[in-house]
Amino acid sequence: MQESKGGKDSFAFVSIITFVTWIALTLSPGMSLIDFYQEVFVGIIVAITVAALTYKHLPNASVRYFHPRRFGYLFVYVFVFLWAMIKANFNMARIVLSPKLPIRPGIVRITTNLKPNVAKLMLGNSITLTPGTMTMEVDGNSLYIHWVQVCEDLSQAGNIIKGSFEKWLGGVFS
Repeated sequence: MQESKGGKDSFAFVSIITFVTWIALTLSPGMSLIDFYQEVFVGIIVAITVAALTYKHLPNASVRYFHPRRFGYLFVYVFVFLWAMIKANFNMARIVLSPKLPIRPGIVRITTNLKPNVAKLMLGNSITLTPGTMTMEVDGNSLYIHWVQVCEDLSQAGNIIKGSFEKWLGGVFS
C-alpha cells in the first residue's frame, strides 16, 4: 500500500481522530438525546475544520492505521506499559526506602528497530514514564536514556530498558 502524501487519506484520518476525540471529551452518561445530536453535529464541523487546516502537515497519516490488527497490538501494549510502570514504581520505592540508596545513575545508549518517528516518540515517552528512566535524546535509531540503576552488562541495557515495549509498538506501527 502506498503512503499518503497529505491527500484524501490524511484528511480522512485527521477527521476520524478529531471526531472520536471530540465525542470522547464531550460525551457524558446523563446527556439527553438532543444534546448528544448537538455534540455529534458540532463534532463533525470541528473535525472537518481541523482536518482541512492540518491534513497537509501530516503526509503519512493514513486510514490504514485503523486496521484491527494494530488495535490489537495497541490494546496489549497498554497493559504491557501499565505493568512495566507498576513494577518500576515498586522498584523506585525500594531504592528510595533503602538505607544506603543502592543507585548507579548513568546515561546509556540503546538502539531501536522501530522506523517511524512516531513509534520512536512513543518508545521514548514510554521509557520516560516508567520511573527510574528518562529519555534524553533520540538520534536516528539510538535513544540516550538517563537510568538510575545502570547494570553491569551494558549489552543488556537495551533489553532491560525497552522491555517488550518495542515489540508491541512495532506491531502498532508496522
